Amino acid sequence: MKKLIGMITMMAVLGIAVTLAKGPEAETNLNAALAKAKKEGKMLFVQFGRESCGNCQALKGMINAGDVKLSERNFVYADVNCDDRATSQLFRSKFKVQGRTLPFVVIADSDGKQLAARSGYGSADEFKRLIKDAQKMLKTPQK
Repeated sequence: MKKLIGMITMMAVLGIAVTLAKGPEAETNLNAALAKAKKEGKMLFVQFGRESCGNCQALKGMINAGDVKLSERNFVYADVNCDDRATSQLFRSKFKVQGRTLPFVVIADSDGKQLAARSGYGSADEFKRLIKDAQKMLKTPQK
């Protein structure tokens, strides 16, 4: 009986920890994410991938664990499905990403103008640098 109570307690603690570690709420509709970023004056972090993509899941894990910080005060986080035809067409018409490996990640200003991008797996530090590069671009007047 003590083992059962111990296991139940451990599961409850783990459930709370997972809930607390959840990152920012992801918008799954690219049009809605673009509109929200514009309305709220926030930068947009777009992850373009699929559920069955290991690299995509790794990035989600880094975001949810807080290893890649996307402050809801500064960012709208969009996690959009590359297999949806309309989403794919909108993404490709709006953003340009070099590479062939998912996820494609784009950071844009509040008007949807691309500031930085990359494709494929990356470490938390690499995504942090991408965010910093985008923030620098935002502060630098564009010609």
